[in-house]
Amino acid sequence: MDHYADDLAAVTAHLDLKNAIHVGHSTGGGEVVHYLARHGESRVAKAVIISAVPPLMAKTPANPGGLPKEVFDDFQKQNANNRAQFYYDVAAGPFYGYNRPARNPLKP
Repeated sequence: MDHYADDLAAVTAHLDLKNAIHVGHSTGGGEVVHYLARHGESRVAKAVIISAVPPLMAKTPANPGGLPKEVFDDFQKQNANNRAQFYYDVAAGPFYGYNRPARNPLKP
């Protein structure tokens, strides 16, 4: 996340952006927040965070409500074994409401 935030700072400085509005969705939400925390808000007018991924999703002593490490290990394994199926399964699972009972995945 440091690398993302530093890249955003470099682009912002290179373009000499002032009063920018940063919009972050999913991982981008974490990037925007991390950018602000790491580089300050002197060039930022507003920040919009849309369905952001929290910075720490894993279960740790400091984050007892997180997911067990095995969940992420399994994601990596599935992704390595069959990337196309992994992306289908993630979307068909508990994300985006795709698995609602009335939703037919074969009809848009």
